[in-house]
Amino acid sequence: MNIEQLDATRILISLGDRELESYDVTFENLSFSELRGRKLLREMLRRAANTTGIDLKDKHVVIEALKYEHGCLLLLTITDRVKKRRTYRIKYQNDAYLFLFGDAGSLLDCIRALYCMNGRHFSSSVYYYHQKYYLVLYGTASVGSRYLHTIGEFCISRKRGKAFNASLMEHARVISLKRAVETIGSQL
Repeated sequence: MNIEQLDATRILISLGDRELESYDVTFENLSFSELRGRKLLREMLRRAANTTGIDLKDKHVVIEALKYEHGCLLLLTITDRVKKRRTYRIKYQNDAYLFLFGDAGSLLDCIRALYCMNGRHFSSSVYYYHQKYYLVLYGTASVGSRYLHTIGEFCISRKRGKAFNASLMEHARVISLKRAVETIGSQL
């Protein structure tokens, strides 16, 4: 057995066939799921810590085992214990409404009507995807039913959902982003 410190975070342990036989372990059952393998690995961690002087307490150790013709090599990589990654949940107040238009004329007529109704206070975007135009309204609580009825006169269909909206944002061509009704409506 040979224990060599490669750098401050890595230790190489060379185990011969005799050491493996003394613990009644083969390369195939050298893992923490096997009792004999676990006993050998813990002993090697203890010896590596004593030989090199590296403190393994509260450290994360990755063990890689490599087979060679006269035994195996154990490469120990030591890192500080990784803190649990924080997960943040994004809460949406409301979903977005997606309106499908068959042609640009009906989309522009709809935007003109919304602009004239003073429908500039809500966030909106326009996308072009698969030869169709989409008007997306965000913050749908502020849209109001009179705007939805007006849009319904011009659009082919109305959808609601995060999944299609995400797909549209990823794959569609952006015509106007965030303030589409105000930007396009002011030019009409």
